[in-house]
Amino acid sequence: MSSFISRWISNAQPQTAAALLPGNRFFVRRINVESATAEEQVNLGLEAISPFPLEQMLVGHVLSADGTQALAYAAHRRRFTPEESFAWPDDCQVIPEFVALCGIRPNGAGIIVHQGDERLTALAWGEGDTLPVAIVVAEIADSDQASIAREAAARADLPADTAVTSISGALLGETIEGQLSLKAEGNAPMLISKKALDAADIRDSDFLAQRRKKESTNMLIWNATRLGLATLVVSFILELVAMGISMRSNKLQTLNESQQPLVAEIEAAQAISARIIDLGVKRPLSLEMLALANEHRPSTLDFQRITCKNNTLLEVEGRTTNAGDIGIFEHALSGLPEVASAASRDIRARESSTTFTIAITFKPEVLRKSAATPKQ
Repeated sequence: MSSFISRWISNAQPQTAAALLPGNRFFVRRINVESATAEEQVNLGLEAISPFPLEQMLVGHVLSADGTQALAYAAHRRRFTPEESFAWPDDCQVIPEFVALCGIRPNGAGIIVHQGDERLTALAWGEGDTLPVAIVVAEIADSDQASIAREAAARADLPADTAVTSISGALLGETIEGQLSLKAEGNAPMLISKKALDAADIRDSDFLAQRRKKESTNMLIWNATRLGLATLVVSFILELVAMGISMRSNKLQTLNESQQPLVAEIEAAQAISARIIDLGVKRPLSLEMLALANEHRPSTLDFQRITCKNNTLLEVEGRTTNAGDIGIFEHALSGLPEVASAASRDIRARESSTTFTIAITFKPEVLRKSAATPKQ
């Protein structure tokens, strides 16, 4: 569970990207790769030159950028004590330290010599090479830069006067966007893609497969944990929002209850106002109709009986000493804007007087408006 726990405490204890092993415990060969099965070709190439079966070896390789060459390295298991092997972290790559120098290429053929705290490492490059031809590693106490450069040139069949470039700096490893970056501090890095990490690691394929399975399980647990935490955070936020809404609702409810008497007063006033308006609109207009008819009544006509059937029709029964005034009265009413029609009937002459009935149909809205307008 170390890789899982390290994600939780990554800010306090950064994860180790690679364990770099002493290069002088390995033998190295550059192998041409002609197909996609690089691992099989590397194993076949190592079996041809190794004095021990590969089952007894710790083997790894890195490919060139164009995938046409592989730098294979191997060491017998006894080259590392059990204590050293147990000290290798489970959650990082275990790689020879000289791989970190493979990103430093000279212009043309040349020798790169790196001086570390304990060892000298020489990498011989031919013209246009994408990986070094030969690698020589020696303890500082046993060699010097000139000697190890000559030995590297000899192994690579390069001239003795081949240009030598000396570098120094700590060998570092870090993970960048899934790639493993190995380099000597202040120099160009050697990049190993994520899918090539297991091939570069010298440990057994069974161990690497088990580690991949564990990392996959840890990633599932990590994602589930993050999802659970996100759910808790969202739930907490929603709970806070709900509490805020509840508090606001209670405050509004209290305010509404305190305003109930005022609301009741306003509603009562509105009801009275609506009633007044309703009465003003719907009240009977009998008096206005009678007043208008009487205003245009000839002096010879007397109203004897008035019947107001609704706000539209007014029937007047009357008597006159001049029968001709009935037509005059009817004509005068018909010409009024408030009157829709005026029709006389039941005209009967008796000795010196004439009785009649006249039905006057009014226009209520015009009559109401006329009644509401003060006369000058």
